[in-house]
Amino acid sequence: MFAPVIGVNEDVANANSTAGLAAALTAGNQATCRLTTDQGDWLGTPSTVFAHTEPVATGAHVFTGGRAHVTGAFQQ
Repeated sequence: MFAPVIGVNEDVANANSTAGLAAALTAGNQATCRLTTDQGDWLGTPSTVFAHTEPVATGAHVFTGGRAHVTGAFQQ
């Protein structure tokens, strides 16, 4: 998500992109894909997103998860 009007210039983690890439790789070769992306380092808020896809007749089933540490204004 990019929403500079509300102060979000760039997401530190983007599971949609990771899931989309994993699904495209699975759909393209009909093989299981396990993908890990490290994101947000340059913004000072590192995160890791995991995607696992399984081939199905219509493309791929996608499972995502991640790890992040919340800091700053969002910390309780």
